[in-house]
Parts: sequence; C-alpha cells; structure tokens
Amino acid sequence: MCSLRDFPELQDCSLTDKNVSMALVIKRVKPETIGYPNIVIQLKGDQNTESLFLPTSRLTTLQQILSKFAEENFWTACDELSKYFKRNPSNLSVLMYPLEVIMKLSPRAILKGSENLVLTDISRTKLWSSSVVRCMSWHPQVTKLAIVSSHDFVYVYNKKGAEAKIKNKSQSAILSLAWRPLSVGTLAVGCEKGIFIWTIEFNNIHVRPTVNNVCKFVRDDHRYITGLSWNKMGDLLISNAVTSKTMYIWNYPLETCVPLRSISSDTLNFVHWSPDNTKVFSCSTNETFRIWSTDDWTSDKWSLNNQSRVQCACWSPCSLVLLFATDSCSIINAIDFRKSDVFNGSKNYKKVAWPIIDIKSECINDKVIGGTLSDMCWDQNAQRLAITFKNSASLVVFQTAISEAVVDCIPFCIIQGRLDEEPSAIAFQPTYEKGSLLTIGWSNGNIEYVPFEYTTKPKHDIFGTNLFGVNKDRSISGLPSMSATTNSLFDYLLN
Repeated sequence: MCSLRDFPELQDCSLTDKNVSMALVIKRVKPETIGYPNIVIQLKGDQNTESLFLPTSRLTTLQQILSKFAEENFWTACDELSKYFKRNPSNLSVLMYPLEVIMKLSPRAILKGSENLVLTDISRTKLWSSSVVRCMSWHPQVTKLAIVSSHDFVYVYNKKGAEAKIKNKSQSAILSLAWRPLSVGTLAVGCEKGIFIWTIEFNNIHVRPTVNNVCKFVRDDHRYITGLSWNKMGDLLISNAVTSKTMYIWNYPLETCVPLRSISSDTLNFVHWSPDNTKVFSCSTNETFRIWSTDDWTSDKWSLNNQSRVQCACWSPCSLVLLFATDSCSIINAIDFRKSDVFNGSKNYKKVAWPIIDIKSECINDKVIGGTLSDMCWDQNAQRLAITFKNSASLVVFQTAISEAVVDCIPFCIIQGRLDEEPSAIAFQPTYEKGSLLTIGWSNGNIEYVPFEYTTKPKHDIFGTNLFGVNKDRSISGLPSMSATTNSLFDYLLN
C-alpha cells in the first residue's frame, strides 16, 4: 500500500526552469501557455443578491408570507411566519407551539444544526461556507467550465474566455453541478430549493452568451441537492438530497421523475453514475452506501465500521474500479468489480475493499500534509489521482495504473498554494488531448491549471490489460492512437 511517506523531498518548480533535474516536480503554468482562459472569481459589491431583486420590506407581514408561499413553498412560508413570531413574541404567541411542531417536520429540520455548519461538514468542497469557489464542473465533451461562487452565482467559460453569468433568486446554497452529456450547453444546478437546469448558448464570442430556458425540478421532500449525475446519453439525471432518503431519476426530455427508494433510515449525501452506464454509486450521511445495477435497479448494500461515512468517491474510466474514502479513516479503498461478486447472484459473498493509499498525516518539507480527505478526482486516463484534505492546505497527486492487483499507485507531486488560499474544488478536464489537465479552484477565487503531459510511457501501463478495448500500440504522448479514439467515440455515440 502506497503512503505519503513515499514522497521524496520536493521543490516547487516551473516548467520553464531549465535546471530542474528531479523527476517529481510541481508543474505550474500560465493559462495562456496552454490556451485556456485566465479566470479569477471576484466577489464585488454589486454581487449582493439583495440588489438584484425588488425589495420586499414595504410589504406587510401577511403579504410577505403569502409571497413566500406563492413563489416557493409551504415550508418557506412557515419559516417566515416563525421568524415573525420570534421578532414579536407578544403577538399570538399561543400559535408558536403548533408552529414549532410543524417546522420539525420540514426538510430543513433534518439538517440538525446550523445550515452552514452542516453543509460545510458533508460537502466535498473544502471550506464550503467561506470559500469564494464552492464547486466546479467541466463539460464531458467540449471545453466549457462552470464555477459556483459563494454568492450563488454560476460562471460559465468556454476556451476563448467568453463568460456567462447565471443567477436566480430561488437558486441559493448551491451544492452540486453537472453538465448534460451530448449537449452543447445544458447545465444542472443543485441547490437548497431543488434542481435548476439551464441552457447556455455561446453563439458569438463577441456577444455576451445568452442564458435561457431554465427548467426546474422541485419537490418539497427533495431539498439541498448534494448529488447530481447524468447517464452517458444525457436523457436521465439522478439526484439525491441531504434532507431526503430517496433518490430520484429524472427524465429530462419528459420532465418526469421516478423515485428510487431503499429500506433505510439514512438521508443521502451524493451519487455517481458509472462511466459505462451499468452502475450507480450512492452514499448516505451515515455508515452505509449502495451500489445499484441499472439493469433492474437492484442495490447491494455496504456498511462501514466505526460509525463513519463516505466522504468522497470516484469511478475509474473503465467502471471496473471504485475508489472511496471515509470521514474518519485516512485510507483510500478500492472495490474491484473484476474480483467482487456484486450482482453475480451470490447472496452471502464477502464484501472486500482493498486499501491502496495510506494518507495519514506526514511532515514533508516542513509542512504537515495528509489526514482526512475532503475530495478526490481521477482523470480520464486513470493515470492521475488528485486529493485534497480537510486539515491541510496542500493538494497531493498520485500516478495510478489499473492492474491485476487492483490499482497501483506512485507518489507524483504535491501542490501548495499561497498563504491566503486553500484548494476548495478540483476537477480534471476530460477532453485534454496531451495527457491530464488538473483544474484547481482556490478559496480566494483563483482558478489554476496543472497539466500533466505524458512524454514517456508510464511505469504501470493501464492499457496493458486492454480494459478500454483500444489498440495497445501507444503514441509517444502515452495516449491511445487517433483511430482507436475515433472508434471509441463512435461506439460511445451509438451505445
């Protein structure tokens, strides 16, 4: 098992440094050198949400409550009424007790604490409540990046730097983003009220992109959407909410949904559809997670020890390996579906997860690195795994290879931010042709690109087992040949 102790003494170097002789260095480049937009999210005074909409202070209390009921839902109106009674305790105080009973049944009550504290704890975004960058998502087929700021603005950029800005009065406490595959600009946004699906058009880079055709998927029992995931054809969207025990599969073209119910008392945290469309991973806010088969939508339940919960998880590009880490143990585990009897008809098989990386805190270069994970992401080639930590300002990257022994890992590099920033959100650009492009959203609003270009063949060739069904002949960059890539794309579009 690989660990942080295997990292050598590293130095922070630039790609332009001609004196670099070490094999493992931190690659930092300017966006223009790789042809990507320079992005800095700034929270200006004019981004105050109150200034964007008409004030309601001139309305009477009854009008404000009726407005909340008409524009949002019953629970929001009850919340507004409860606030009124707290401000005016002498007015009809006899109604406070039944109102408190009603509010205990509201979706917000399931959070069991301050909204910001609870969401910060369960979110995979580090410092969710205070970071300028809250979440980030790349489009799976084209170069478009969506970023959410702490003022609940959604910024969308294309490769040439054109920007679209999305804001809606009801779209608050954004927790998740997901681009719709095989579409030019359809973006799903998960927030407190539900799911907002936007259409963004970049028709002309000299004209501000247009944002229109918003579609809302809202249910009173499905609020605080922490998980969104599309299937590979982009017609089905699966979602889960931290206030709900039920996942929903939304048919986007028909605007209908089907609940996926499991016999459990746990609310859900996040969900991931596997790249091959055959499996879905979902985890709860407690010690259980499930792996679903999309053939018949049966699930296989797994339970963790020590009352821990899954903090983050990611699929391999071939969908044969699932990596996950908990909020109480500094180890990344792997479930290998080539060796597991999941969905193979065996009822009493032994559930095994292989530990592959020990990320217990270590002192490297006089800095404490490691501990409990905040998030991790795997690149589209299964060759780079990026990891962020809850109590460390550093980001760690491992070189990986899927082998017969599950996953081989080698320490690659450590990325350290400036004194005023920590890595809040991370994502790999899935269409980067020269290797892997890691995108980091720092807590102060800076967006950084870290390219990993494969100039030599990796020590562990993940294509040696031909998991992806492509030609084993490799180009000098370490990527599949053009003909293999084209054939895979045709197969993807036809399946």
